[in-house]
Amino acid sequence: MVTGDFEKELISLRKNRGLRCTDLLSFEDLEKKEVEFIFELAKKTEGFLKGKMKKVSLLKGKTILNFFMESSTRTRTSFELAGKNLGADTINISSSDSALQKGETLLDTAITLDQLQADIIVMRSGFSGAANFLSKNVKASVINAGDGWNEHPTQALLDLYTMKKFVSSNLKGKKLVVVGDVLHSRVFGSLVRAAKMFEMKVIVSAPLTLIRPFMDQWNVVYVSNIEDALKDADIVYALRLQTERAANAYVPSLREYSKTYIVNAKRMALANKNAVVMHPGPVIRELDVHTNILETDVSLIPEQVFSGYCVRFVLLWLLGEKRKVKKVEERQIKV
Repeated sequence: MVTGDFEKELISLRKNRGLRCTDLLSFEDLEKKEVEFIFELAKKTEGFLKGKMKKVSLLKGKTILNFFMESSTRTRTSFELAGKNLGADTINISSSDSALQKGETLLDTAITLDQLQADIIVMRSGFSGAANFLSKNVKASVINAGDGWNEHPTQALLDLYTMKKFVSSNLKGKKLVVVGDVLHSRVFGSLVRAAKMFEMKVIVSAPLTLIRPFMDQWNVVYVSNIEDALKDADIVYALRLQTERAANAYVPSLREYSKTYIVNAKRMALANKNAVVMHPGPVIRELDVHTNILETDVSLIPEQVFSGYCVRFVLLWLLGEKRKVKKVEERQIKV
């Protein structure tokens, strides 16, 4: 596809449409029609991003800061590539590069970043609510790339996009079985909101010690036995046991956990004939998902990565002009 033609097509599709929000902090910041609009644009980007020439000037002159206080491969790389493909200047800031390591407060970091006139800040933090706090203190649009145990809205977007592409364009009534560490998962925090928006049936299977309270508000059903949970499943979504958040202390042993909750070929035989397996990554082989699933077409995990590339490309473009309309309340100094 010729670059100029691709730009014109996207601009034409965007005419009189866009996002209401200036920041994307929670999946709930989006309406269903906006999610569908993002997917419409993402579909148009697929051929372009697989082509030889991936560079456009839709965000030429804009600056994107990837502010990642926790490690990341898929999320940070896809945001960085998407930003560069859009023509923006992208800068990566890691935890080791940040003055937060020297005792600077997040507020002072926000003031500093705001003075650099960034247009978008993509933030990942181990602290729930960090992206929300940052957004209230900068003119840049803030995209939450994962905050603590709270949410990861762009992951939910790419997951939905993958489901609609490979499972069904109509997800209403589809049975989504989430297996694993729900308690510590920010992915689950956004996925469950997305599933509710698209009227999916959500089943959770995990040790009781790894279950969140108040799941009934999301119409989630808990089934402790994985074999019972997987019956007639359309989508099986495995979550990593987050040992970096001491999740291994919530199970008798990693071996027992794997034996009881690993997603493997024998268990997938209980699901629907065309059921698929998804995972936000990184996958811990033989603990979360068995190799006899990962090396087959049942796994949509590689496809999720490309979906994330497309969806984040679109999001950056849609939020790239929001700095000039975003309103930030003046800080009240308390003495």
